[in-house]
Amino acid sequence: MMLSTEAPALDRALAQALCRWYRCEDDWLRLTVMAVSQALQEGHSCLYLPDWAERGVAGALGHGALPALDDWQHRLSALPLDADSATPLVLDGPRLYLRRYWQFEQRLAAALRPRLASAPAADPAQAREVLDTLFPARAVGEPPDWQKVAAANALLQSFTVVAGGPGTGKTYTVTRLLACLIACLAPGRAAPLAIGMAAPTGKAAQRLAESIAAARSDLQGLLPAAVLDAIPDTGITLHRLLGVVSYSPGFRHRADNPLRLDILVVDEASMVDLPLMTRLFEALPAHCRVILLGDPDQLPSVAAGSVLADLAAGAASGYSPGRLAGFAALGVTLEAAEAGSGEADYLTVLRQSRRFDGSGGIARLARQVLAGDGAGSLQTLSAADDTLARFDDAGSGAAVTRWLDLYYQPIAKADSLAQAFMHLQQFRILCPTRGGPRGVEAINRLALARMNPAGLAHYRGKPIMITRNHHDLGLYNGDVGLLWPDDGGQLMAWFPSAGGFRPMAPGRLPEHEVVYAMTIHKTQGSEFQRVALLLPEQARAGLTRELLYTAITRAREALEVVGSEAVWCAGVAQRVQRDSGLPALLRAR
Repeated sequence: MMLSTEAPALDRALAQALCRWYRCEDDWLRLTVMAVSQALQEGHSCLYLPDWAERGVAGALGHGALPALDDWQHRLSALPLDADSATPLVLDGPRLYLRRYWQFEQRLAAALRPRLASAPAADPAQAREVLDTLFPARAVGEPPDWQKVAAANALLQSFTVVAGGPGTGKTYTVTRLLACLIACLAPGRAAPLAIGMAAPTGKAAQRLAESIAAARSDLQGLLPAAVLDAIPDTGITLHRLLGVVSYSPGFRHRADNPLRLDILVVDEASMVDLPLMTRLFEALPAHCRVILLGDPDQLPSVAAGSVLADLAAGAASGYSPGRLAGFAALGVTLEAAEAGSGEADYLTVLRQSRRFDGSGGIARLARQVLAGDGAGSLQTLSAADDTLARFDDAGSGAAVTRWLDLYYQPIAKADSLAQAFMHLQQFRILCPTRGGPRGVEAINRLALARMNPAGLAHYRGKPIMITRNHHDLGLYNGDVGLLWPDDGGQLMAWFPSAGGFRPMAPGRLPEHEVVYAMTIHKTQGSEFQRVALLLPEQARAGLTRELLYTAITRAREALEVVGSEAVWCAGVAQRVQRDSGLPALLRAR
């Protein structure tokens, strides 16, 4: 990754403070502390010494570089950096941490380890019957039903991860998974099972609840009404679940005041950073079963850590003999090729997308991007395919104008609010960045000038996105609404709600912005019929294959890309690699 040439004053201030703490004013330690800080800003939970040895550090005064690896480790070993020293830095093997993040990793691993042991449902015969009811047997020779495998795994273990790309049916699976757990765990209990559903953002929590409600309706008649009624139909943000404490980084629910839950489902887990995931697991009672849903190939969390990707890193290890025997007892048989060390028995990867035909252009492009195949992905983009199109830089201005006229003008001309929202959901312009001539801010300014030439503050069909949570109003960062007249002709801001839309006076809205274009980060958990991806004019550090994959897979039917071949290939070649000690801690259990 290219280092910035700007001098980060905060990194230098931290380095100066820690050098005084360790009573070592040497340049190599200053550079080391600055590198630790910059690694955190890049999303790593630690500084992985082999990758940083002999590198320059952004903002360093002069042209100093970090020491060679052996010399560096020798110098660090002379300082009190062990786990018991109670000093700001911790050296753990080849990884150097700020102590706070070392503690987060240690605490999360300690909270996860007890949950990695088997915790089978009480009645295997009943569990098998429910599984067979919800997941009918496949014909001989067909591939395994990985959705059934995921549900069976949740019956055998108190902590499970259901991973998969768009359209693989994660919420479909978890709805049936919950039905299995309720049917097998609820009988004989004095009180109903307490089940929670949460996600990192309000938008993702709402989508989870809506998806599960829709999937639950398909189960009518298959299971007793009491089982289906116990599946929750509401979701909340993780912060609300844990209980935000005003003016404090902590939460109301923690180890000494745990949540009262028997089952917890967390969607979009790839967006959950290391500190939040640690606090979540520490706030759960020991008996609570946890199901994480997410796509580990998507962008990781904005803050430090890549917990879902760390947990999915053992996907290739296969299931242990004991887990395969447990599956067999539940009527789920896997091929011998799925056997292995069982490092990640808790993990099931859904492999069949029901949104994309495996041979379709969008699915093929997504696979090529994840594989780092720049030339192949360009060829796919250039092929004659109704679902894909690519335009060179020279056509960017005309493309933006065409998108605005074709997809956004119909919003204001719609006959009803429902129709206007339908138009809005069909298309979105995605940008990798906020700034720059092709960033979100510039494109939204162009859109406003074309869609609102009178420069009105409020106008019919204006799409907006909330940018700050407001719990009292029930509006959260990422929620998208439309300005539309009510029955009396008064412009109101309308947001999707259960069974319809709810209005809000524009003057009461929390912080928000116009949303003709969105950053790719903001679209995680969303999908649109058509997507236009506007690449920057030059390659940059944040343009990675994970970013491109996330943008590609937001499109259900069609994708247009505007940008040069060189910028596209540079993005495909660059990966998000986050250094973490969590996989090693879990393997060491």
